[in-house]
Amino acid sequence: MTKSPTVRVQAADLKGETPAAVRDSLDSFDLVIDFSWPPAAIAECLETLLQDGVDSGRWTRNDTRPPHPRDGLD
Repeated sequence: MTKSPTVRVQAADLKGETPAAVRDSLDSFDLVIDFSWPPAAIAECLETLLQDGVDSGRWTRNDTRPPHPRDGLD
């Protein structure tokens, strides 16, 4: 069984570039939020980042994806 990625959430100063940023790899998922931004801007950015992950196919729900041949499911 494949080990799940480590999830880390951090508060950091993103130098005014963006309210939030994400790095997604096979080993880790890092979410950084710059809380100096207004809450509405942070929420909008998080929604965009999360929707991009879903729309791109990087993130799927286990119950909706077709079985992978290695899963041993028919």
